[in-house]
Amino acid sequence: MKSTKPDQQKIVIVGGSSGMGLATAQRLSREGYRVVITARTQARVDAALGQIGGAASGQALDYADRAGIAAAFAQVGAFDHLVLAGAGPAAWGAFAELSRDALREAFDSKFWGYFDTLQAALPPLADRGSITLVGGAAARFTLPGTAGLAAVNGAIERMGLTLAKELAPRRVNVLSPGLVDTPAYDWMAPEARRGMLEGAAAKLPVQRVGTPEDIAEAVLFLVRSPYVTGTVLDMDGGARLG
Repeated sequence: MKSTKPDQQKIVIVGGSSGMGLATAQRLSREGYRVVITARTQARVDAALGQIGGAASGQALDYADRAGIAAAFAQVGAFDHLVLAGAGPAAWGAFAELSRDALREAFDSKFWGYFDTLQAALPPLADRGSITLVGGAAARFTLPGTAGLAAVNGAIERMGLTLAKELAPRRVNVLSPGLVDTPAYDWMAPEARRGMLEGAAAKLPVQRVGTPEDIAEAVLFLVRSPYVTGTVLDMDGGARLG
């Protein structure tokens, strides 16, 4: 029988160098899992490993390089759990003005990045391992200006639920974060960012926005819960309640 001890299980976190992915790598490493992170450049991998500690390792993986993705997983070897937490350009804006090029770029980065990575990861992934796809709350409720985000994350969500049956007994779940305070908003001026986050928090039942550590706890739950599959776990502070 496959061991359930964390220190005997290897977990690959794609997009593990910053934000939610980095927090997840840190949390799972503290729990004892053998963590392998990926990022687009080796420099980002190395910088993140210095923050993770433990027995973590990593390597560069670029969504745009399908052959490179396959080579990366061949080097990782057999492993037990896969977390896809990669980010990319987001296609924001009113639908009437939404750029087709922007939406195509968003799909090419996140959806097709997940698709190519997941296909490459299947051969070395344990038969009773798990897959966690980090999507986004735009696919879970209707918010004007997020049709592009909803399209990309909705595609990931529906693919994940179908794979929960197709890839069984491997477990496949989708994690759907709402607004999370991550470096993704570093492009904003500090005062504007603070105002945006505080305004959003005031509208949520929990009265705060999410943190990367919140998402890390949810990933840990999905990784170590052998009776959970085909689930979309909403981590949005109640935003979908309207």
